[in-house]
Amino acid sequence: MLFGTGLAFAASVAAQDIPAGVPVSDRSPVVAPTEKSAIEAMAGFGNYDAGYGNAKSYSLRGMQVMDFGVLQAEVIRQSRFGFSGSYGSLNLTHDLSPDYYTTVGLGSGSSLLFPDWRMDLAGYRKFGGQRQYVAGLAVYYAKGNQEGRSDKGVILNGIYYGKDLVLEAGLRGNVANPGAAFGPSQYVAVTFGSDERRAVIVRAERAKETYQVLTTGTEKVDFMSHSIGVQWRERMTRDGLLILGLGYYKNPSYARTSIDVGWRWSFR
Repeated sequence: MLFGTGLAFAASVAAQDIPAGVPVSDRSPVVAPTEKSAIEAMAGFGNYDAGYGNAKSYSLRGMQVMDFGVLQAEVIRQSRFGFSGSYGSLNLTHDLSPDYYTTVGLGSGSSLLFPDWRMDLAGYRKFGGQRQYVAGLAVYYAKGNQEGRSDKGVILNGIYYGKDLVLEAGLRGNVANPGAAFGPSQYVAVTFGSDERRAVIVRAERAKETYQVLTTGTEKVDFMSHSIGVQWRERMTRDGLLILGLGYYKNPSYARTSIDVGWRWSFR
């Protein structure tokens, strides 16, 4: 989705792609061999009301299945509120056992739009006869690209994998400095279908905002925001997936609408 960075939105990735921690036998039936690697390119465009102008986002994401886990990398370029910046991240998902897996992530960015560096650590436990239930606990720390700015937090989430259906819900507690401002959020995501044919993903989030980057720079705020996004993922060829997304974000100061277009290349 456009303009979502860090684990706050990354937690919903499990609703888009079955995570490495879930055995292949637990996935929905496929019409082609399982992906061994993939490249996903996205372009996003947004519009703000209240005179805040437009925004753009371009990203490139790669995934590679290896003997020791699944390696994912992403590079993103954004411009909004008169600022431009880039962010790169690397994540490794590793199975500890049939019931447990972990994810470790490192990232670094430029400008006020992204943290100077960020580290994520998450652990997951699978339950059920087919390991269709997953519970996760994640922690993160991000040092801002501005003196005194930092974020740290905890995310609790649960995932259910059904036949052509994935349900996910999560809670996040974020502490932002300076001032140790507490900003909790809640999200829910539902995926209908599968990337092997067609998937529709709906995600909604409610969050308390503490700091935001606006045209005057980073400002401390204290209000609630709401967002909803819908993404359509259509398998056009055996190894090509079209991605279309729409998003809406609202807080007391402004609203944003956005559209994303992308393509995923699968390597079997």
